[in-house]
Amino acid sequence: MGFLESGEVMIEIRGKYNTAKVFTNNLEEEAYAQILELCNQEFVKDSVIRIMPDAHAGAGCTIGTTMTIQDKVVPNLVGVDIGCGMETIKLKEREIDLEKLDKVIHEFIPAGFDVRKKQHSYVKKIDLEKLVCKNHVNIERAKLSIGTLGGGNHFIEVNKDKDGCLYLVVHSGSRHLGKQVAEYYQNLGYKEMVKNREHIARIVAELKSQGRENEIQVEIEKIKTEKINKSLAYVEGKSFDDYINDMKLVQYFAVINRKAIVDEIISKMNFEIVEQFTTIHNYIDIENMILRKGAISAQKGERVLIPINMRDGSLICVGKGNKDWNYSAPHGAGRIMSRRKAKETITLEEFKKTMEGIYSTTVNKSTLDECALAYKPMEEIIENIQDTVEIIDIIKPIYNFKSA
Repeated sequence: MGFLESGEVMIEIRGKYNTAKVFTNNLEEEAYAQILELCNQEFVKDSVIRIMPDAHAGAGCTIGTTMTIQDKVVPNLVGVDIGCGMETIKLKEREIDLEKLDKVIHEFIPAGFDVRKKQHSYVKKIDLEKLVCKNHVNIERAKLSIGTLGGGNHFIEVNKDKDGCLYLVVHSGSRHLGKQVAEYYQNLGYKEMVKNREHIARIVAELKSQGRENEIQVEIEKIKTEKINKSLAYVEGKSFDDYINDMKLVQYFAVINRKAIVDEIISKMNFEIVEQFTTIHNYIDIENMILRKGAISAQKGERVLIPINMRDGSLICVGKGNKDWNYSAPHGAGRIMSRRKAKETITLEEFKKTMEGIYSTTVNKSTLDECALAYKPMEEIIENIQDTVEIIDIIKPIYNFKSA
């Protein structure tokens, strides 16, 4: 355990091939085990691994992971919602009709598993035929998904800053397309790693039959005794290049999906945009070769949004460009309760009480797992991020919509 420049506690997790810095001491056992498992993989030996303060266990890897990469990548570390992020729009309007906004969203923005009946005009902005794995994804459904929100923690909010200015915030990702692409490449990586071992095993057998035992050890060194962890199987070579190509395309798909949602709302409500910026949190920063899973870029001077929860709102920040943080920041508050535990523990009455004063027609049992009580407190996140971002403002929700 160590300390940050700000005096906050930091954990170091030492594995066989690397040591990860974790910028919080509030870490669940499962997340600790996942980070240790990552540090035990040989492919990370040259990586800089930094875990953000909102870290919590995810499916096969820890959300809040950042790491530098070179010629190998685990698709699962980026995750299934490639390019997921926030679109933040400062509005000229100071007062808006929230009831009308809610009707517009319910009518024109499909949520949950729903897609559009007709393609959004933004479909023309992207050519999904350029996906290397196009034969393994549902391109037609993907086209109908542009302009749709999805479920889970995805949301549409209106927030107010300390000066009374309003912000429209949209949190969405690459929908089912990202999942299909991620799963295709994760399976491909596993198959190729298994195939590589089988190939080396055949060479060893041939050397034995030829009496060339002195050459066998060299080949055996290429076979690692550890069992291949399917969730941490990586792609390399041509498969690495193909994944990077497809990830960039899906990342752009997620961007235009959010912009399509914004366009629908702005046009139907006749809003005027004063300022707009994007914050992405499941992707690979190709320019700097940094992988961010549930983490955002915080380069010096970069404007970012960090959502905390549906009661407390979001932090508008500017990055400090801290190299020791992998030029990164947390993408949110991070869960302290699994979705299942939240639904078992938090009552609907408690949930409704946390949302008093916020206009929402989607506060019910189906969204209870998104209650503010299921997340780490905002104060903890604020304390832990001082070394990587400067907080400019805290914007508070006056309207919230989630798939219900």
